[in-house]
Amino acid sequence: MNLTTETSTQQIQSMDIKTQMQLEAHEKECMMFRELVHGKLDELGKRMWRLEAMIMGSTLLVVAMVVTVVIGK
Repeated sequence: MNLTTETSTQQIQSMDIKTQMQLEAHEKECMMFRELVHGKLDELGKRMWRLEAMIMGSTLLVVAMVVTVVIGK
């Protein structure tokens, strides 16, 4: 093997290692971001459930008031 081929092979291996390290760092960042997003979505889900319950309760209250007014006449 000549010197040029060895140098070229070492450069490729060095680039492969660097690329692998960058990929692993990117995967870690993505995992952290994914966990953050899932936590936020869980919080939003709980808020949405509460809002739906409040809307249903308000609707029932309005319907009950309308029925009371109609029956009262």
